[in-house]
Amino acid sequence: MGRRLKSVWVYHVDAGSCNGCDIEVLDVLSPYYDLERLGVKVVPNPRHADALFITGPLTRQTRIALKKAYEAMPPKPRIVVAVGTCASSGGIFYNSYALYNTSPQRGRDRLRSGGPEMIVPIDMYIPGCPPSPEEILYGVAQLLSIKEKKMKGEYWIALPPKETPSKENEVEFRIPDRPIPLRYWLTLREELRRVIGYYDREAVLNDFMALVEKAFEDENPREKLHDLVTGYFLKEKDSRVKVAMRFLENEFWRLYDEYHSLGEALRKKYPVTAGV
Repeated sequence: MGRRLKSVWVYHVDAGSCNGCDIEVLDVLSPYYDLERLGVKVVPNPRHADALFITGPLTRQTRIALKKAYEAMPPKPRIVVAVGTCASSGGIFYNSYALYNTSPQRGRDRLRSGGPEMIVPIDMYIPGCPPSPEEILYGVAQLLSIKEKKMKGEYWIALPPKETPSKENEVEFRIPDRPIPLRYWLTLREELRRVIGYYDREAVLNDFMALVEKAFEDENPREKLHDLVTGYFLKEKDSRVKVAMRFLENEFWRLYDEYHSLGEALRKKYPVTAGV
């Protein structure tokens, strides 16, 4: 951020959160964690605040209040911190009708869009659902540029692709190998929760990915995948899983046809195995 602050006054805004992140913020202010020892003080008026802590995915009802709070802050330094996954990206509610989201790419084709960044610039993200008090303290320490002085603990640096580690705390950056491009996988995973829910979607999607990998070993993967899914039907007794597998088959080929013209660009951006 390029800013060095000895202390910072914070104003907290709830932009429609479930109160999970708010409780963690209050926990950080308790004597156990004692955020004030780092020079941070929560104030009741945004006109006195150096930083704005935002929790929640930004609902339609809270956007005006958030905008007014931001505009009421002094022009400098006017730091905005998104606390929690919802404030960072909209969270699981990113595509909800109740949120204020003006992104032209809103929807399943956009992996994540939303949150307070729709109306105010975000300087720091502290993700987590909710973030632990230690994570919030770590973010505040970075904000005050005192992480190296007062914070202890291990940290790791993810290197750019193809670079080899030279220090103990450096690790190689790797995208998991999957039988389909990562963008396909994330889209299918997101859509599958609407069909079968959060609890079962991972196991069903993993089974489908295994079938896709086998299908692309054949000269005609479309027919082969249909045969494999049909064979899966004969063994599976749960009707919910059957519906989900058929949905995945249709949705996969829809994505394949839609993105096939952009295949070369996708291959450069995402590692591809099994020839998709």
